[in-house]
Amino acid sequence: MSDYLELEKRKVRTEFLSLRNRMDSVSVAAYSVDIFAKIEMLATYKKARTVMFYLSCGSEVATDSMITSAIKEGKIVAVPALKNTIDKQMQVVKISRLEDACQLVYGIRQPEISPNDIVEKDDIDLVFVPGVAFNVLGYRIGYGKGYYDRWLESVSISKTIALAYDFQITKKLPIGKHDIPVGMIVTERQILKSH
Repeated sequence: MSDYLELEKRKVRTEFLSLRNRMDSVSVAAYSVDIFAKIEMLATYKKARTVMFYLSCGSEVATDSMITSAIKEGKIVAVPALKNTIDKQMQVVKISRLEDACQLVYGIRQPEISPNDIVEKDDIDLVFVPGVAFNVLGYRIGYGKGYYDRWLESVSISKTIALAYDFQITKKLPIGKHDIPVGMIVTERQILKSH
């Protein structure tokens, strides 16, 4: 990635993280409930047997209650986990309750990686993707480590949904050739089909 592109991404990341981190916990909780209400109405979510959520952190769209609800519904729920921070490979691990994710990597909760609990990409019906900023074409700025972009390379765009607050959607976004768009963005106000 060029230095210019990285600098532009860093500016966007700083601006939108600052906006997001100004939200109070009541707004985060209320918007997250509204977002999940929209998700529950989606045919793709209703049909999905195996769903990959991210484990929310800080001011991100909160996923804990979504995960608990999906497990209660009988869906297989998987979450990302890093074996180590050197090879930058993300794995996806099945959990049966939130308490399974008790390890911290980069300050993010994750479960222990057990070979029996690893879920293959092809077995996942729906992937919920975090991010800092998005455009209407589904491109996203993440946290700059590239884990999701690398992992999403061989995942059908129709299986990917970003969870975001409405203010995280912007018209202009610096995009690189390795950036992977999502197929849909769900906010507290709208459902955006990007592809």
